[in-house]
This record gives sequence, structure tokens and C-alpha cells, in this order.
Amino acid sequence: QTVKKGKAFKVTNAKGKVTFKITKYVTKKAKGKVSISSAGKVTVKKGTKKGIYKVKVKVTAEGDSSYEPGNKTVTLKLKIK
Repeated sequence: QTVKKGKAFKVTNAKGKVTFKITKYVTKKAKGKVSISSAGKVTVKKGTKKGIYKVKVKVTAEGDSSYEPGNKTVTLKLKIK
């Protein structure tokens, strides 16, 4: 199953290209089952068991000529039904 970034989380006031990367699998069983594209599309592998899966995601904004690059790490909690 795939979840668009607007439904999983919201990024506001970012300048320049925004990228996403999983930095840690908080829930160990999430490794290999949850992934995120650099564009922010979250994918859960088919056949994943019900439960709550948590991953830490680093969100990076490249900035532009007026704004410096920035990043923030957030915890994404996915509830599989």
C-alpha cells in the first residue's frame, strides 16, 4: 500500500527541493516492510502484519538563493489495519 506525503505528514514553508530519507527503524519489525521515496511517498510492503510501525524520517529542504538549507527529523507512526 502506498500513502502520499500529504496524507502521512505535512511540510510547510520549505524553500527549494524537499527530500525524505528513513534514518532509523524505531519499530524493528518495520525494517524491510516500510519504505519512503525521496519525494515523500510512503510504501508498506504487501502482506505486512497488523500493528503499529514507527520510523524516523529526515526531511531536508535544499533552500534557494535567499534561504539556507535546513532539515528536521520526525517520527512517522503507521497503523496497519
